[in-house]
Order: sequence, then C-alpha cells, then structure tokens
Amino acid sequence: YSIIYTGAKPVVVDSENDTGNIDVDLIEAKITKRTKAIMVVHLYGHPVDMDKVIRVAKKHNLYVVEDAAEAHGATYKGQKVGSLGDVGCFSFYGNKIVTTGEGGMVVTNNKDIIDRGKQLKDLAHSPSRRFLHEEIGYNFRMTNMQAALGLAQLEKIDKFLETKKEMAYLYNKSLSGIKGLTLPVEKEYAKNVYWMYSIMVEKEFGLTRDELMLRLKEKGVDTRSYFIPVHKQPALTKRGLFVNEVYPVAEELSEKGLYLPSGLAITNKQIEEVCTKVKDILNEN
Repeated sequence: YSIIYTGAKPVVVDSENDTGNIDVDLIEAKITKRTKAIMVVHLYGHPVDMDKVIRVAKKHNLYVVEDAAEAHGATYKGQKVGSLGDVGCFSFYGNKIVTTGEGGMVVTNNKDIIDRGKQLKDLAHSPSRRFLHEEIGYNFRMTNMQAALGLAQLEKIDKFLETKKEMAYLYNKSLSGIKGLTLPVEKEYAKNVYWMYSIMVEKEFGLTRDELMLRLKEKGVDTRSYFIPVHKQPALTKRGLFVNEVYPVAEELSEKGLYLPSGLAITNKQIEEVCTKVKDILNEN
C-alpha cells in the first residue's frame, strides 16, 4: 500500500517456493522503462538473495528498497539486511523481534533520501521556516516513550535472536521427518532469524492446512495462516490492479502455510507440547 500512497503503481513478482521470498530470477522480466525501484521483503526472517537483486537494479539504474520488517538481525553473506539496498525499512509493531508497540524506522546512506524522509514524516515543514508547508506531509513521528522502549529492546536483540534460533532448532528437531510437513529453510547465503516458524501442510499429511489449524485450536494451540497474496487483495483489485494475473507459487503458499507459536516468550516446554499435539493429530487421523 505504501507504493500506492506515493502515486506509483505496484508490479508484483511470484514467490520462491522454499523461502516464500520474491523469486529473484523473475524480476527482470517485469521491468519496463517506467520502473523506478525494486522492493524486496525478507519474509519471515529469511533474507532475499540480494546479489542477484542488486545486479539487476544496477543494470537498469533502479533503486533497491528492502523491507526488513520481519528480519531484524538477519544477515545476507554476513551483512545485515536493511543495509544492502539504497533504503532499508523496519517495523517495530508489537509482534516484531524489536518492538516499540507501533512505528518503524528507515535507514539509508543517502543524505538526500534521509532529509526528504525526515521532512515528510514531520508534516513537511519547510527546512527554512517552521510552520511553512510547501507540500502535504504526514504525522509519522515516533514518541519519545516509544523511542526509549525501542532502545531498551535493542540492547537485548542478541538475546532475542538466540531465543529465536533455539526455538527453530527445537521445532526442527521434533518435526523433521514428519511426512507432509515442509519446514522452513536456511539457505547457504543466509542467517534466518525465524520471526515466525512457518510450515507448509502438504497432501501427504492427510489433513489440509485449515483442518490442522482447527484441530490444534481444539487442543489449545493457536496458529495463523500465511498472508493473503497482494494480487488477491480487494483494496487493490478494485483499483484495476493485477487483473487476470496469476502467481501460482504465492497462491500455493497462502493455501498451505501456517505459523506455529513463535513469540519470544514461548518456553521449550511449550514448544514440546505444540510438537506433541501435532504428532497426536497425525496419529489420530
């Protein structure tokens, strides 16, 4: 939606079937003379293959915008995500690894971009005279209390990331080998921070994703389905976007994917209980 706020037109690319990230090999085919930037999302904490993205962007003289909302602390070939493109965007919503309750952060090495961002987020006051508005701006200011909370959270990020790593290890150890469950991956170029522990429920499991979610709910385990693809969002299709466009991988991920409990407060015992209930459901089926 941020793209539409600017008056630009979003053009989408299908997903990879293993990470859920943008399929970088399909990007170049979508570029036209009107394309201004490539925006990538490091989905669920797993970095996009950024070398390929940057190579295409340089070839076509495009900006690269990273959405690292779900990937605080994730690295691509040893470099933190959000620092690889021209602009990095982070969310500090309540369920993110580092939170301020709401809000977010934009990072860049480009002074022109950061000055422009500072102006627009503060009602677009003129740099030369406060309360003089030469254009329409926004009130995207973070409060001092939120900033203080965020700084305190940031001091604990190494601990948070270790907790996420341990969570993924325990889930992987317990659920690997179960026929019909596809577990999250970590590519050789990536450090996955597992913002959400996401799994795919295949036909071989014997239940659909929705059926598994319902059975887990009955056993006291809340889960959440994958996001609905952008090209299926009524707010966008009503604008005439993505008419007759099909993105089969994204659609399959949306139909089969779910997140198991993944909050930072989850205990090892609770993870064991979730895994036991998944196995119980499989045996009952």
